[in-house]
Amino acid sequence: RTYLSALNIACGTDPERRDKILADFEKHFPEWNDKVADLVWELRPKSMMPKLGTLMTDAKLTGAQKARIVDILAASDDISAGKTMLGLLKGEAVAEVKEKALANLKLFLPTKWKDLTKGDELKSITTELLGNAKTTGTGLQLVAVANDLGSLPAVIKLAEDKSTANEVRLAAISTLGKLRDTKAVAALISIGSPESNLSIPCIQALAEQLPRGQQASESEKLALDALQRGMIAHTATKELNLAALAALAANRTGTGWLLKLKEDGKFPNDLVADAGRLLRNSPFQGERNKAMILFPAAGKLDPKKLPPIAELAKKVGNIENGRQVMAKSLASEVQCLKCHMVRGTGGNIGPDLSMIGKKGSKENLYDSLLTPSKAIADQYVSWKLDAEDGQSITGLLVGETETMLTIRDANGKDYQFPVKGTEKRKDAKSIMPEDLVKTLTEDELIDVVEYLMTLQTPSFTPDSWLIAGPFASGIDVKHGPEKAPFDIAAKFGDVTWRTVRSGANGYFDLAEFHGVKSKESVSYLYRVIDSPTEQEVTLLVGTDDGCRLTVNGKEVLSHDRAEAAKPGRDTVKVKLNKGANTMLMKIGNGDNPHGFYLTIDGGLDLKIGK
Repeated sequence: RTYLSALNIACGTDPERRDKILADFEKHFPEWNDKVADLVWELRPKSMMPKLGTLMTDAKLTGAQKARIVDILAASDDISAGKTMLGLLKGEAVAEVKEKALANLKLFLPTKWKDLTKGDELKSITTELLGNAKTTGTGLQLVAVANDLGSLPAVIKLAEDKSTANEVRLAAISTLGKLRDTKAVAALISIGSPESNLSIPCIQALAEQLPRGQQASESEKLALDALQRGMIAHTATKELNLAALAALAANRTGTGWLLKLKEDGKFPNDLVADAGRLLRNSPFQGERNKAMILFPAAGKLDPKKLPPIAELAKKVGNIENGRQVMAKSLASEVQCLKCHMVRGTGGNIGPDLSMIGKKGSKENLYDSLLTPSKAIADQYVSWKLDAEDGQSITGLLVGETETMLTIRDANGKDYQFPVKGTEKRKDAKSIMPEDLVKTLTEDELIDVVEYLMTLQTPSFTPDSWLIAGPFASGIDVKHGPEKAPFDIAAKFGDVTWRTVRSGANGYFDLAEFHGVKSKESVSYLYRVIDSPTEQEVTLLVGTDDGCRLTVNGKEVLSHDRAEAAKPGRDTVKVKLNKGANTMLMKIGNGDNPHGFYLTIDGGLDLKIGK
């Protein structure tokens, strides 16, 4: 690194001098290898940049080497680099290269490569990607990032077509949420009718269409009206009302409407508690302060009247009751598991608590709960972003590129702001509410701390699995995936291996993934776990419904129970080998819901393998 930097300094900053020094770079370095890649990355010789695209077709280069070339190209302002990225999406490049190319297009199509959005090349490639079942998902992402309204009819068609694979329809719905046009909003309203199994994704997409500034466009007004009507609709289910409420609460204009509804005495009584939990954690400071008055928390204790921390620490609580309080917190005022994860269950806003009992004393835990802003780890410091359009958001800074900032609020909602025109500054307060303990009794507080002290083992929860299915029901019937060694390219009739990802709470919703094909079905899930050493771990499994689980070819869990998935319902001790360990899980389903939880408890330094 030091030598490379020294070479760059030696070449100087004068453009003419630098070009002369690097003019015959290729003559001295005719063969491409990792060291030459380092030099090109550092020096950016002009003669080499146009030839990088040709190297992407070199069969002798590995996927990792080609991915490195993508990184080098991404640093170029030349529009030809963007064209190369587009070409990679429709070619035969390995998945790693395509993912990097798409990620860079997401970053730079709106900025330095924006001229590509005006030409026919992008339109041609998008049309080709959307028309190929293997690349439809990539095409939809490209449409969204390029704000390609010309492709809107094709996206609507994919979202409306009930014969289309469910994951493609979901991706199309997500794309409609990013295309700010009245036709996109109208399609989402139509597809997301109360009787549809895609209502929730459509509501979430409509949330992306809500007003961003003071003056709302026609499409923004249409989306706002639809969500307002959906939240108070008596004909909709409580689940749909809540989804619309959450969408409105994540937007400043929507939040203002909710507060006015409460002021006018028209707020639905059965939604007041949920609205309070969301709005008291609003990222919009003025609105949050108003919500504290209009939606006061149901207080159980006065923190000022608690005994001193040293005295509280001497008390012995009920571990099981503390666990129950935490488990119920997703649906209560406490909200612990909305932000924190414990053994694979919960949110990803605050730190994982699976080993919190090893990291400090009872006094430390009480101190953190009673005064969360007293000591904040660097990665959980709050930031406040003030944008040019008047938006002001407080939360965790979870993403920062040269063009975009991503901030996550206390409700787990991510917001993106352009770097240009946005003021960024640290906030001295923790994102964790200061008055959280008011929602507990003194006994519940003591019980929660007692339970947290028992959490002393590491846990690892894969956030994605390869999935093959659905197959015809019959948990004991052997289908293709368990008849032969694993092959990611294998086909079982019309079924191939795809990827399914968990939701924010660690749950893999297979009913949503499969759509109408979910009922009376069987699916296979495959994952490789790398372990740095041989070690014994405990698998915490909860499936809906029956399950057959094998680790390294040996069956370790088998049941035929028809039940709702619950984290850690089954616990299985297994020994992991040093290196790669294969897991194959077979899950059957009768009627919906359908899905699973799986966490590996007690394993040190585990990671996803290939």
